[in-house]
Amino acid sequence: MIRHPVPALGASVIAVLAALPALAQETRPNILVVLFDDVGFTGFGAYGADASTPHIDALAEQGALFSRYYSSPFCGPSRAMLMTGQDNHQTGMGTLTETVTAAQSALPGYSMVWDDGQQTIASHLSKAGYQTYVSGKWGIGAKGKNLPDRFGFDRSYVMDSTGGSNYDHRHYLPGYPEVSWYEDGEPVRLPEDFYSSRNLVDKMIAYIDEGAPDQPFFGFLSLQAVHIPVQAPAEFIDKYEGVFDAGWDVMRKERAQRAIDLGLVPETTTLAPVHEDHRAWDDLTAQEKAEAARAMQVNAGMKEAADFHIGRLLDHLDLTGRLDNTIVVITSDNGAESGVTSLDNPVADLLLSGLHRLEGYDTSPENMGLPGSLTAIGPEWASVEASPFNLYKFYSSEGGLRVPLVMSGPGIEARGVLDAPVHVSDLMPTLLDAAGVDYDPSALYGRSILPVLAGEATQTRGDVEGFGGEVSGNASLYRGNWKLVRTALPRGDFTWRLYDLSVDPGETTDLAGENPELFAEMRAEYDAYAAQTGVLDLGPEDYAEKQLFANLLDRTFSKYWPYILGLVLASLAGLYGLYRLIRMAVRRPAH
Repeated sequence: MIRHPVPALGASVIAVLAALPALAQETRPNILVVLFDDVGFTGFGAYGADASTPHIDALAEQGALFSRYYSSPFCGPSRAMLMTGQDNHQTGMGTLTETVTAAQSALPGYSMVWDDGQQTIASHLSKAGYQTYVSGKWGIGAKGKNLPDRFGFDRSYVMDSTGGSNYDHRHYLPGYPEVSWYEDGEPVRLPEDFYSSRNLVDKMIAYIDEGAPDQPFFGFLSLQAVHIPVQAPAEFIDKYEGVFDAGWDVMRKERAQRAIDLGLVPETTTLAPVHEDHRAWDDLTAQEKAEAARAMQVNAGMKEAADFHIGRLLDHLDLTGRLDNTIVVITSDNGAESGVTSLDNPVADLLLSGLHRLEGYDTSPENMGLPGSLTAIGPEWASVEASPFNLYKFYSSEGGLRVPLVMSGPGIEARGVLDAPVHVSDLMPTLLDAAGVDYDPSALYGRSILPVLAGEATQTRGDVEGFGGEVSGNASLYRGNWKLVRTALPRGDFTWRLYDLSVDPGETTDLAGENPELFAEMRAEYDAYAAQTGVLDLGPEDYAEKQLFANLLDRTFSKYWPYILGLVLASLAGLYGLYRLIRMAVRRPAH
């Protein structure tokens, strides 16, 4: 059955607040939410990563880490739900601006623009006397239309795009204009020595220091790590020399075993076969292996660099006497990114490399991760970052939806691994409850997990209550240990399946045929969710990557048609010249 919001604060939540003075209203804890971009389930050290993330790991040891935290498979919808506590369609963020179809754009669930009255966690906290700050990637809806200064943030320094360079204003997609940065709603230019993780932390520290020390703050640090282009200072990249030389086939299995050993998944977990377009590591040449391993070094280095700068922020809060009264949340917006910078097609890659040069990117292997680079880890390494789950970002599989969540701070005791199912929309009511701020639960899709954090409950939804999700045809419904899912093309097949996640989080055995009544019941519940939230049910051929590619072609041609026309004419002239030479050679009289 679909979750029905409760009309008021439940008695259990009130009891928890009364029992936990550290979380009661008079204590007014600071709140720091750190959102990574495209970090898969085993992407942090505490979750079994090869990257070193000591500050995140320490927070996990001091507090709780969740094994069943679910976000959206796309960044914009995830961020909208995190900020509002509502389903992404309820806030007009049914998909990304880059993947919205003409049919979707005509509907309220896909408007990509927030009404002036849209409530956010920042607006709720601001009204309650909190100082509210954001630095980093925003990327919610239409460019420049939903900037955070309009929705409760006192200070904001944001990139309003789905992604961009960590060193300058370049976009990561060919054909797109440069990314825009705004401070307090006004366009700004980045400093010459900009590096995202360092400067975004610096900005958050500055905002906190400029605020009133006797008022609590809410800080939203939204990192670019580790979105394409994956970039990091060389000293962080070089630390991982040789770490990834075993290759993705071996390391995917190693990550899965670590997840089992850490108690994050059951011992019965089985890896699903990788998609047929994944390359086998042993089929690569020595040069290809070296370049692939280097890309993953950059990925690990970027995470460690981000963790280092998070550590600077935590140290600063400690030195100023704020850390002990600060709730810290660390998570990711979706699963690991599987994007590529080449297409394994000589003609297409020649054209793509020309576009990269026009955009000013240096894609040479020796420049990986450095200024001007355009590095991506690709689907094979993404499957390692998402291990032991199937697929990754852009899909409704566990690898696309299930990501790390670490919570630490006042009132959150060292609990280790918690396996309560948690949805991204649950974070807003949880943090509002922790701050003692009143809100209307009936206006939210999410539920507070404060009773779980306090040890008063094992989950916030019963075994017959579900929560749903949908983005561009990727659909899911969770009820207890059961998952109903439909994964979109091109790596899914748009077929509804049913899995028991208590034994099979790798999604290898479809149990729909063995449980026809449950399957039908959950299908009906998903349909009710879709109707309630305003989902437009797409056909199998309307998948997001196809729409994204079409938009890219259109934008690239519009921006570079003179260059493309010149290239075509030059090619035709070259072919004509070759034709004339051949004719002359054929007609030349024999001696």
